[in-house]
Amino acid sequence: MYASGRRRGLERAQGVRVDRAATSRHAHAIPFTALLLATTAVLPLLVAAPAMSQVAASATFNIPAGDLGSVLAQIGRTASQPISFPADLTRGRTAGPVVGRMSVREALARALAGSGLVAVPGAGGALMIRGATAPTAGAAALGDIAAIDVTDTAGSRDVGFTAIDTQSSTRIDIPLKENPRSVVGVTDAVIRTQAQTSVLDAARNVSNVRIGDGSGQAQGSPTYFIRGFDQSQILINGQPSGTARLPITDIERIDVIKGPTTELSGPSFNGGAINAVTKAPTATPIRRADVFYGSRFFRTLAFDLGGPVSDLEGVTYRLNLSGNTANTSFGGNTSPHEALISPVVSWQGVDTRVTAGMRYIDRVYGVPPFTFGTPEAGFRPLRLPRETPFGSAANGGSVRILNPYGEIDHHLGTIDAANLGSLDFRFRNRTSYFITDSYSQTQIPGSIIVGYRGGEPLANPVGSIGSSFGERFVTQSDMLVRHDTEYFRQTMRFGIDYLKLSGKQKSNLLETREQIGLFNPRQDLQFPGFFTPSWYGSNFFRYGQSATDNVGISFQDKIDLFDRLHILGSVRQDWYSSKTVGSRRVRLEQAEMTYTAGAVYDIFPWVSVYGSVGTGFLPQEGFINRTEPAPPVLSDLSEVGFKFSLLDNQLMVTVDRYSNAYSNTLFFDPATRTNRLGPGYLAEGYELDFQGQITPNLQVIGGYSYNDFTNGIQQAGTRSSGPLVMPGQPQHQANLFAVYTFTEGPLQGLSIGGGGRGQTFSFTDFRPRATAPKIPGFITYDAMIGYTMENFRVDMNVTNLFDRYYYNTTVSPYFVPLAQGRTFMIRATLDF
Repeated sequence: MYASGRRRGLERAQGVRVDRAATSRHAHAIPFTALLLATTAVLPLLVAAPAMSQVAASATFNIPAGDLGSVLAQIGRTASQPISFPADLTRGRTAGPVVGRMSVREALARALAGSGLVAVPGAGGALMIRGATAPTAGAAALGDIAAIDVTDTAGSRDVGFTAIDTQSSTRIDIPLKENPRSVVGVTDAVIRTQAQTSVLDAARNVSNVRIGDGSGQAQGSPTYFIRGFDQSQILINGQPSGTARLPITDIERIDVIKGPTTELSGPSFNGGAINAVTKAPTATPIRRADVFYGSRFFRTLAFDLGGPVSDLEGVTYRLNLSGNTANTSFGGNTSPHEALISPVVSWQGVDTRVTAGMRYIDRVYGVPPFTFGTPEAGFRPLRLPRETPFGSAANGGSVRILNPYGEIDHHLGTIDAANLGSLDFRFRNRTSYFITDSYSQTQIPGSIIVGYRGGEPLANPVGSIGSSFGERFVTQSDMLVRHDTEYFRQTMRFGIDYLKLSGKQKSNLLETREQIGLFNPRQDLQFPGFFTPSWYGSNFFRYGQSATDNVGISFQDKIDLFDRLHILGSVRQDWYSSKTVGSRRVRLEQAEMTYTAGAVYDIFPWVSVYGSVGTGFLPQEGFINRTEPAPPVLSDLSEVGFKFSLLDNQLMVTVDRYSNAYSNTLFFDPATRTNRLGPGYLAEGYELDFQGQITPNLQVIGGYSYNDFTNGIQQAGTRSSGPLVMPGQPQHQANLFAVYTFTEGPLQGLSIGGGGRGQTFSFTDFRPRATAPKIPGFITYDAMIGYTMENFRVDMNVTNLFDRYYYNTTVSPYFVPLAQGRTFMIRATLDF
């Protein structure tokens, strides 16, 4: 699809992949300090121990043909033996494919065959790629290399729409095919081809993912559903970030992780999580400018700069800058904007890599529109205009995020034992700190329609103002031990995490006595302010503070037997505490142990069967019978399925059956007017995901899901029997996006494509099935056209091509979100 674009993407694979990390001054550092002291004590022993090269050790390689630099970097990563080379030396050369189980020596021989280049030991035992006519003085034979060290460890291994590995979506980097659960990577090629402007919208390429209010062009309050359960925060490079407002211009790839996430975050993400993999420093120079232009006069200017730093050996950098604005948000209110400044620098020594960066985001967003279901019509949603602001054109909010982060990765050494194989030791720490300051204001119709005038519905306007200030500190430290023998390979991780949250919030809510029309609402309604007199209507002012600490220790192990059986498991113990001060003081102290276990067995080289089980927990603030603190929500998750690697590993397909059971869920009992613990929820179903290249010209990504949701809670005080339905969960959902690129002839460089997505009806309230209100399902279609030549590329996408009027899923019949009509977006990219 992109002859030159793919080449540039593979060249970038020489860069350094960075996951977030930094240093910290915060409390609860005793366990972390103990781990550092233990590491310091072990270090002299490892350095003093005899080291041996693993060049002769075998590994399984699955590297497609491509740029020589990318192939060499992937050989190093696959065998945990990264290789150093000047970017200019490999530019313009190709190699591969390198497929099969072989030694690193054999893999390098295949990659370098006919190139005129050789591998020689460099300073400090590093393996260097040099011209065959200019060997390093005193260079030893390849088999005598004492160590191989890292210079170029980063970069995506993805090829076009095909995602290869799990990046930071596990704490141990492994190929997707060897991961015993469903993880789908939305690659940079997909994001660019679709001209995406939202992290969450890009994640909709994966089966069983739905987006709530806030997705799209500079909107707010983003949420997403995975396997029927919603959350608002995402992971950034495997760390819980607390925000889904990360600009797409800072993203390299998006992974959708289904199932348990406890090894990444401690407290679980219900159903799964979205992990945003950000752009990292690279040894290959990048000079790129992007321009977006779309509906509502949405426009963006972005720059992506990176490469080595002159005169500083081993230092690389990445700088992403972007800014956007639009006339209005979807819904016709506040003119949005977003600014990003994201510099990061990395230094790679013989055994150590240090990365430090900072991300600043300044965002103003509008309020997505919604309509209402009226009791008189059985809660059937009213058909209201999509672009008419409710109450005030100034509805919206703002958020500012400052995120310094850092990472240190140190290779401690390698020990070789004649009968036990080799042991390789690494220490890694990732630390991030977030400061978030946000403000929002809305003037919207109330939740209950009060009457009609001239056939038009009327409602009491409700105004609200809220602000919050929060801090988030997260650090993850791992000791990684890799054990290699002739017949199996084992990677163990001993980790300790610490998460600290603190925040202050205040809000004011005012419901007035006047009435406004929903079809032509007034635009001069006043916001309540933080101290509006209560005589004007009903006024509620709230103020609160909260603080949370979570410490987790974990052990994770991956075993590869005979290059066919891949076993992955983990166990984790968390200690969680929180304190909330508001209308009442609430303090929670909870401790939970969780686990995951799974395996993948390669039936044939192109098909594997897999299965996994796991548990999770999610603290919940609330009381049982007004006095007893509620225990955490517990989850039991499992899935089984098949993974296919077809068409010479160009097309990846996953088919699975999943089951997610949740218990200890709180619900309100109207008979006693108190909270009670319910029997919980159960989500079961089937999923199909596929992505990659079907022919040299045709690439696809898509999926299908069938879901069966069960709510064990009975409705009290009614004659209806049976459990309540689960609102917002369609039974069937599907999506597809395909692109065909002409690679020769007069249309060379032209790409055309499109696709669609759809789902069946869903319920809008917790009621028995016979009386539960519904919103209808929908099918929408998209189209794209693009053109690539040399260092320039442009893509144009039209979503909801036929301007279908439909509603997004909801859990309340009084607030039904409207979906966007036809929109277009153009993205032009220039490499200079």
